Amino acid sequence: MKLHSMIRLARFGLALPALAMATEDTGTPGPGGWENNLGISAERQHGSWRYGVPEMELNYGAGEHMQLVLGMPYVRVTEADGARNSGFGNITTGVKWRFWEDGETGAALALFPRLAWNSSGATASRGLDSRGYSLLLPVIAGFSRGDTGWYAEFGRNIVQRGPHEWQAGVKVLHQCLPQLECRAELEYTRVPRDGGQTTARLGGKWRLSENLIFNFSAGRDIAGGREGRRGLVTYAGVQWLR
Repeated sequence: MKLHSMIRLARFGLALPALAMATEDTGTPGPGGWENNLGISAERQHGSWRYGVPEMELNYGAGEHMQLVLGMPYVRVTEADGARNSGFGNITTGVKWRFWEDGETGAALALFPRLAWNSSGATASRGLDSRGYSLLLPVIAGFSRGDTGWYAEFGRNIVQRGPHEWQAGVKVLHQCLPQLECRAELEYTRVPRDGGQTTARLGGKWRLSENLIFNFSAGRDIAGGREGRRGLVTYAGVQWLR
């Protein structure tokens, strides 16, 4: 596979599920808690569309400071020439560990390694995902005060059969209404010899009931991207808490 094709796959849905929030925070579900996400994502690049229909993710609180994650999308791709392909995307599993927090200042630090690999060799052969695995190794810093939280994430994405990436992101959360949490974020990815790419998103969470939340976001690439910017990156889904 040519380098530009691997880069396109890496940015067009290769390694990790593109759920509503690109940048992680330091929060976990709590002991025995579940945060399960089911939604639909869409990305547009070079006249092509990639859909996650659905995007599925399970999050389990293994203790007060740890979260276990398992996710997988069903991917549909429509190329600019009308060609279509579909299949299960990469399986992603990970562990978030909040290893330090200060209750007085609202500051916290966490690690969130995530491993993604092909769910099917046929999916990779049809160009929906790159072969092999990717390992994302980020550190997350957070600070909250009142109704507002600030979060930053930085790490290395190690790709088995492609160029490795540096990834970084910042996110601001604010409780705009009693039922609505607003969100703004920037994500930056840098691939050697291809430069960097910056994505901006706006979104939020609307609490429908005690255990059900509507999660949404929309954005686009705003800088970089020699292989082409994504004109749209969007997600809508529900989160079930237990």
